[in-house]
Amino acid sequence: MDEYETLFGRSGVEIVMGQGGPGRLHDPHARLAARRPTAASPATARFRIPPDGRWLSALLDYAMVSSDLCACNPRWRIWHPFDDPACYRDSQLRQALLHASDHFPVSLDLDP
Repeated sequence: MDEYETLFGRSGVEIVMGQGGPGRLHDPHARLAARRPTAASPATARFRIPPDGRWLSALLDYAMVSSDLCACNPRWRIWHPFDDPACYRDSQLRQALLHASDHFPVSLDLDP
């Protein structure tokens, strides 16, 4: 835990997500990671860790929406080239995602 998590007893994401009520924000990936911090969870970034160059995956990017928008059944997607089968199958997209950044896009589709 960083110093703010120690100070407030929860992460910044948990604070922003709120404890209920009309101001509460939602992201299913953040909720899953908070419930199962040691299990396999979604990842939006990957970093090389020295000295051996192994990869560390982390959930760092979110698309949070209000309760009103969440009631519209939005579809979240993390464009992770190894965790999303469609991204992996498209070799050009996979390479573009790997070379563009160490963070992968998070998108949200809302039905009008």
